[in-house]
Amino acid sequence: MGVTVIRTGKPLTDIKLSTRDLMREVGLLARERVIRRTLAGQDQDGQRFEPYSAAYALQKAKEVGPGGVNLQLSGAMLNALTIIDLTDKSVTLGFR
Repeated sequence: MGVTVIRTGKPLTDIKLSTRDLMREVGLLARERVIRRTLAGQDQDGQRFEPYSAAYALQKAKEVGPGGVNLQLSGAMLNALTIIDLTDKSVTLGFR
């Protein structure tokens, strides 16, 4: 018993599978994941960040209260993470 496959539409190479709007959504989702992970004190591999030096931890605690390593003091850095390049096929996050 054999199977016959007949293409009745466009070649797959002609079908647009990605758009700028889709890539923008991917970028916004990735940004949200980076921010949540960072605020939870985890690096890109899910490992805990290295502890702050004793001097910096003391200085930070005086300014904003005690807390773990989350790369946040004012919030400006994480808030500045944005989509810096966007095409139909890719999205790049970064800082301007």
